Amino acid sequence: MAFNQVTNLDFEEVRLSLKEYLRSSPTFTDYNFEGSVLSQLIDLLAYNTYYSALNANLVANEVFFDSASIRENVVSLASIVGYTPRSAKAAKAVVTLDVPLTTTISQNGTIQQINDTSISSLTLKKGAAFIGNSAEGSYVFSVLEDITRESYIDDSGRSRVTFSEIEVYQGTTLNIEYTVDTSTKQKYIIPSADADSELLNVFVDERLSSTASTTQSYKAVKNISNLSSENRIYFIQENKNEQFELIFGDGVFGRKLNNLDVIRIEYLITDKLEGNDCRTFAFTGKLERQSGVPYNGSSTVTVNRASFGGADPEGITSIKYLAPRSYAAQNRAVTVGDYESIIKQRYANIEGLSVYGGEDASPPQYGKVFIVAKPFGADSLTVTAKQNVKDYLKEYSILNIVPEIIDPSFLYLDIQSFVYYDSRKTKNIPQVIENKVKNTIINFGTNNDLDKFNGKFKYSKLVGVIDDVDKGITSNITRVKMRKNIKFLSNIFATYKICYGNRISKNTQLVSNGFKITGRPSTEIYFFERFGTTNQVAIYRTEGNEKKYFSTNVGTINYEKGEININDVNINSSLGNTGVVSISVTPASNDIISLRDLYLVIDSETVNVSVILDELASSSRSSGVGQIPVSS
Repeated sequence: MAFNQVTNLDFEEVRLSLKEYLRSSPTFTDYNFEGSVLSQLIDLLAYNTYYSALNANLVANEVFFDSASIRENVVSLASIVGYTPRSAKAAKAVVTLDVPLTTTISQNGTIQQINDTSISSLTLKKGAAFIGNSAEGSYVFSVLEDITRESYIDDSGRSRVTFSEIEVYQGTTLNIEYTVDTSTKQKYIIPSADADSELLNVFVDERLSSTASTTQSYKAVKNISNLSSENRIYFIQENKNEQFELIFGDGVFGRKLNNLDVIRIEYLITDKLEGNDCRTFAFTGKLERQSGVPYNGSSTVTVNRASFGGADPEGITSIKYLAPRSYAAQNRAVTVGDYESIIKQRYANIEGLSVYGGEDASPPQYGKVFIVAKPFGADSLTVTAKQNVKDYLKEYSILNIVPEIIDPSFLYLDIQSFVYYDSRKTKNIPQVIENKVKNTIINFGTNNDLDKFNGKFKYSKLVGVIDDVDKGITSNITRVKMRKNIKFLSNIFATYKICYGNRISKNTQLVSNGFKITGRPSTEIYFFERFGTTNQVAIYRTEGNEKKYFSTNVGTINYEKGEININDVNINSSLGNTGVVSISVTPASNDIISLRDLYLVIDSETVNVSVILDELASSSRSSGVGQIPVSS
């Protein structure tokens, strides 16, 4: 009997197949006796077949991009389509170092500090220069290049040098050298998986003769377009140890290295995510006068921006997602997906990203592509970061498409939940149930398509998870409101357009926080509201139990577009000096979406939970008589 079909890969099934085969042969008769030697041999063959099949399956999986799970194989497959995974990223901070220039003299037995006018400039030497402190600990921050600043006389007549808004990177700088030997196959590897490949400085001492050489700087490139044999460039790729290897030109695309050239690589070893959110800094670096003499005077450090952007190396999931999209873009930004993949590959500190064409804007703006980015630990990109993104996209954008970087528009969801419970089915007191429900609602925001662009709030799922919080919960009535915070222009007549991106209920209540109006007494606190049952927006204040209207038609509500327009209001300040006026409305649908620049968030500060005894379900003697359910 021959094997006609090989479909059994399970151990027991393989074992049965072998027995079926032996049954057709008169040579062996004890194959079906468990205590026989032949039975043991059948088990051995079955195990061998099983392990061979399993190994073949694993090997086959690693050949394909979708099923590969070992990082080395995923990286290798990505390199085929020209994709290099992002390395570890060093956190960056922006600080200002102020150095008063003084010298110590002794006059009449008294030590005095006077201006040192002999110093015309100071140089901040590259390398470890600051210690940054966060809640997690202390970390070294380095300067990547020497920075020189001229001295000046300030308004108080003091001589000083100020290093304004310098960028410092978390980590320690190291060096490694390779001497080129053309007789062997060399690899030029950065010997650390924690090096930031974006912050490399690569120099080559090119030999001109047996005794002379010249030092040249080499730059990283990702494609061979417009390269000649004289370009001083290198390519970079990840090896199996998650380290990065430098590959230099071959004499056709980029200059080819000569024998005995010396490669010097300066790289930064970083603590990645741990270096984020350092908010205080101490100077520990080296300063030199114009003559090269060290300067050891006092200095002060001002933090312009806390450290941000530190990140782990790109994970397998991200590589598998971005590599094919990067390949599809072909180093050109044409579609929305092209822009997304290019930006995500370059910037590790972006938590959320939304890209849409100008034709989808309201009103349409043809010839533009809008990029909305939310970085980790901040609501929006800085002006400098926005310009960096635009500059980076220039080499990918085609025709006359203009990238426009805009800030996210946060749409907050205020959740109020009334939770009914049966005291016989739970051991928890109402306060415990309240806390559990509140935490569940807050966590729902981070795990269910919220806290992101293009997200969706699914009302039925929230109601379901609330019911599942405790066995004693019998039902819940949960209300949802949409809220936008508008940044007003203080003491200026201004018009405001508040876009919720979702339809507003025609039965909505409009609720705002308090604010003061320029020209009115500072004791008067005003609020926005919907005037009666109209679509008009009114401004009022309370005097006792009576409403006093400042205006009954200061704006309008567009229910279908989900917009509120407020005209010519001169706001002086808001309660608490928050700089914003919050306006909340009721959505027409409890399922809420966030498109284009909207970033959907459940505000943990406004989650309100009330726990109510369900008298119908509990052992209450009243049997629910007189209990009125909360309206939905």
